[in-house]
Amino acid sequence: AVVLTQSTGGFLLIMQIRDVMKNQTSIESWIITKAEWRHKAIGTTFVYPYDLGSKWENLNSVLNMSNFARGDGYSWKVRDGCDQFTLTHEQILQKKLKRSRMVEHKIVRSYNSAWFSALTIANPLLFCVCNAIDDPYLTLEEGEQVFVSRYRKRWLYGSVARKSKNKKGETIDKEEGGWFPRICAVEVINNNNHKQQEQGEKTRERKKDI
Repeated sequence: AVVLTQSTGGFLLIMQIRDVMKNQTSIESWIITKAEWRHKAIGTTFVYPYDLGSKWENLNSVLNMSNFARGDGYSWKVRDGCDQFTLTHEQILQKKLKRSRMVEHKIVRSYNSAWFSALTIANPLLFCVCNAIDDPYLTLEEGEQVFVSRYRKRWLYGSVARKSKNKKGETIDKEEGGWFPRICAVEVINNNNHKQQEQGEKTRERKKDI
């Protein structure tokens, strides 16, 4: 057990040092992967603003051996040509791209995610398999319209607009997203969906080339 603990701790330490030398978090690494793919598709190059050019510079910007705080806590040193909002702007563009490729589906069979959650908790094996998807599950009613952005063999990930009340008691539109069984929905066929499917096929071809 001691050897296993030490091995695990050593592996995590190596992973953390690697991220520090890149000056990025695990979440940022995923954003960078999508950014590089997006920029390659349009013939440009993405520059990560917090990579200062060398591993030593990146390491030095994170580690602080003095007793005094470095910086103001909300602005950070970035590469020339970038600013504090370069990564935020990239995320906004990624969200817009994702939304433009959503495909409309109509729910033909109601789905209660609470029953599924209870089933996975009761069955540890099913829990491990199904909760490998680190996202929420979406409860749906027959007739609802869902915009799907991700696909798996038997699951779809989509967003649905619903009415909700804020803390002031006002009725507002709230978007809820999550996974639901593929058999519960059918695609709404229209010209926009066909164009999105063609774009999706071109995108998959580009990914094969990457």
